[in-house]
Amino acid sequence: MQLKELNTKDGKTWEVIGYLGKHPDGTRARVKKRGFLSRKVARDWFNNETVLFKAGESEYNKKERPAVLTVKALYELWLDGYQSTVEESSLNKVLSYFDIHILPVWGNTPVDEITPIALQKYLTTMQAKLIKYKKPVLYFRKVVDMAVRLDMIAVDPFTKVVFPRERRTKKKKKAMNLEEFRRFVEVLDSQYCQINRQAYVLLRLAAFTGMRSEELIALQWKHVDFDGGYITIEQAIGRGLHGVGYLKEPKSSASYRTIKIASDMVRVLASYYDESSYKKPTDFVFNTEGHFVQPTRPKKWMDDVKKRYNVAEGITPHGLRHTWATLALERGATVKQAQTYLGHADASITLDIYSEVTKEASEKTASVLDGIVPKLE
Repeated sequence: MQLKELNTKDGKTWEVIGYLGKHPDGTRARVKKRGFLSRKVARDWFNNETVLFKAGESEYNKKERPAVLTVKALYELWLDGYQSTVEESSLNKVLSYFDIHILPVWGNTPVDEITPIALQKYLTTMQAKLIKYKKPVLYFRKVVDMAVRLDMIAVDPFTKVVFPRERRTKKKKKAMNLEEFRRFVEVLDSQYCQINRQAYVLLRLAAFTGMRSEELIALQWKHVDFDGGYITIEQAIGRGLHGVGYLKEPKSSASYRTIKIASDMVRVLASYYDESSYKKPTDFVFNTEGHFVQPTRPKKWMDDVKKRYNVAEGITPHGLRHTWATLALERGATVKQAQTYLGHADASITLDIYSEVTKEASEKTASVLDGIVPKLE
């Protein structure tokens, strides 16, 4: 059994994680529950639930299932195994897919009554509703595939349908060019710093380091070396169930890194530190009464800057990361340097994401072989 104290928007709460025992089929009954007022209440609940489980009276005891399940019942069976294999932030997305797009339509349908015609109509409706409709449908298919493997149905109805092509949309702008970047930083430094100091520092730090939003929010003062001008990145914020943020490990092993920051940025951070009421090493740099800000806050701040000053049009907080890479590569950084600084697990990720990065680089490449042979008359 593991007990954890969590910080939520409604205050502190306790969470318990553990195993109640084993089901008749030999699988373990894992439980994860939060919302307890104290450590003692959480422990008492777990101990009581363990007694109920052994008596076969717990809600976590496996119930006898009919030979053929409804989509909702089969989904719950599938979820029992799936939820322990992914982070809470990923699980949250999948739960929303089912709650919004799948269960309202198919929840009460026995899986052996999913006909190809009904499924084809559903795919057509989803394609019209969502630009990236295949993501939620993929998880629906995983549930149906379980029905095949459990011999509830002989044939997967998804093999009988045609997936409509996803709609094309106007390509979104990923990064700012040099002039747009200069204008963005100019309004931050000259105007927005007077309006929202915390937002100013976060957005400026994102622009000049390419750090992910989840890394910025998880930053604590102990990670900032003012003397050397370094920031150490060793944790991130995940977006869990019901949108509540939680501390987690960075995206990959390569995301653990220490990066050098420019002297101007060090001065901005130092000034912000001097003004802050929360200066303990474990206090979060960007905080609400000492606790980290919610994961949605950087986007709200970015939207506020765009609306006020008509800059960075079409750019998201993640677009600041793209912008950093774009300008770094244009100004002579190697792909390996950009990869290491950004914390990409592989250089191919850097190349894939920023392959269309620079018009300037393209123009230079066009004439790279000039002079090898005589020019045509």
